[in-house]
Amino acid sequence: MGRKKKKKVCPNCGSEEIEAYKTWELIAPMPSFKKGTLTVTVMGMFECKNCKTKFRGVVAKKDIPLGIKGE
Repeated sequence: MGRKKKKKVCPNCGSEEIEAYKTWELIAPMPSFKKGTLTVTVMGMFECKNCKTKFRGVVAKKDIPLGIKGE
């Protein structure tokens, strides 16, 4: 199943003109045994082009199948 995508907006001015200038990956410490997946989240530092505010946010999330499923 896919995840809903939200438009990223500046928390200060509400502008949608933002740019990610740094990204990194976070791997979930515990896999989801019900779904049999491991979640990898790509985080990023964003900067608004209008007001130059810098903030963090989620760039993407991906579930990687592990080949096991719980009951």
